Amino acid sequence: MKRRDFARFYEKHVDRIYKFVYFRVAGNRERAEDLTQDIFTKALKAFDRYDPKISESAWIYTIARNHIINEAAKTKEMTDLADVEFKLASDWDEHAERSFDRNRVLTAIEDLPPDEADLVRLKYLEGWRYHEMAEITQKTSGALRVQMTRILKKLKEKLKHK
Repeated sequence: MKRRDFARFYEKHVDRIYKFVYFRVAGNRERAEDLTQDIFTKALKAFDRYDPKISESAWIYTIARNHIINEAAKTKEMTDLADVEFKLASDWDEHAERSFDRNRVLTAIEDLPPDEADLVRLKYLEGWRYHEMAEITQKTSGALRVQMTRILKKLKEKLKHK
C-alpha cells in the first residue's frame, strides 16, 4: 500500500488496536495511548512493505502483539490478567449490581483455558468480528462460531455455580 493510504488504514484500525492494548496494560490509559502510538509508528515505517495477501487486521494485530511482548520483556512488566479484569470491574462500580455480575463474568472468563479466554476477550471486550478473528487465529470464522458457542455454554455453566 502507499503511504497516502495510511490515514484511512489508521482510522479503520486505531480504536480496536487501542482496546487490544488497553486490556493488556491493566487499563492504564496513558500507557495504552503511548503503545498504540508506537504501534502505528512502526506500521507507518513498514507500510510500503505491507503485503496485501495478508489482511490488514491480521497485519496490524501482529505488530501490536509483538510490540506489547517486546515492551513487556524490556521493562520486565507482566500484566496479571486478574489485575486487568479487576480494573475493568472497578471502573464499572457505579452500578453495584451490574458490577457484581461483571465480576462474576470476568472471574469466569479468567477460569477458562487461556486460548478460550483470549477468544472471548477478542469478540466481546474488544469487538472483533468473526472474519477478523479468523485472520488472526488462522481458523475459519465458522469454526470460531462453533468454538465460541461451546465457550459461552461453558461460561453459563460456570456462572450457575458461582
